[in-house]
Amino acid sequence: MKFIVLILLLLFVFNQAQVQITPRIQCKTKKCEGDNFCFQGYCTSCEGPRSLWNKRKPLWGTKVGEALQVPAFSNFGDLDVLDSSKDEFLEDSINNFGEEIYIGQKYQCVHYARKFWIQNFNVTFGSVDNAEQIFDLQEAYNINSKQNINLQKFQNGGIETPILGDLLIWQKDDGEFPYGHVAVVLNVDLESDYPHVLIAEQNYDQIWDTRNFSRALKITLGEKKEINISNNRQTFPTKDDLKCRDDLYTSQGVILGWIRLKIQ
Repeated sequence: MKFIVLILLLLFVFNQAQVQITPRIQCKTKKCEGDNFCFQGYCTSCEGPRSLWNKRKPLWGTKVGEALQVPAFSNFGDLDVLDSSKDEFLEDSINNFGEEIYIGQKYQCVHYARKFWIQNFNVTFGSVDNAEQIFDLQEAYNINSKQNINLQKFQNGGIETPILGDLLIWQKDDGEFPYGHVAVVLNVDLESDYPHVLIAEQNYDQIWDTRNFSRALKITLGEKKEINISNNRQTFPTKDDLKCRDDLYTSQGVILGWIRLKIQ
């Protein structure tokens, strides 16, 4: 009996010696790499918080945030993007402006961009089949003066800094952005240790990172002060877990640039 116990003990020690224990990386002195974030001083897998966020996505029509008094709503669960019953027009626009003003289809990204421009600038833009086509528009329309307004176009990677009200435009692809995407610029900070642009949008994550903006996108500055905005969140020391909302596919989204009303 003692001999058997001894054999089992030796086998246990041998097996333990074969196990390679992966050391925990302290993020106080080293930034977490890959699909990890800093939690309680150690790099931790994003799998847990990402799964939890996905389960908490609010249903279609739920308010998820508000920027400059323009509310945004969840589009989660909307499978029919061609449903005309979701079309929204500016309330009482025929009486107030003498014409029906189309905002967009609830609650797509283009719908929010138009609503933001209408509410803040009394300006809208023309019909598009997908968000990427906004980048090719030459004019917008002032619903008060009934006049067309020229649009300025800026390529991502240039030296022009986005400003409040500019529309960021994503390139369409065969993956996560089959129609492209559009978001509204709220603020830009190039001077901090974490250069970023704050945006407002609909139909991306379906959950805003705060009540007042949807995401802070990372800005990389070039040697000649070129501004390159990526589809990756800019993370901050106290909010490192927000990087977990990005994944391999969404982080590959390409931002073409931004358009601006020439009256600004």
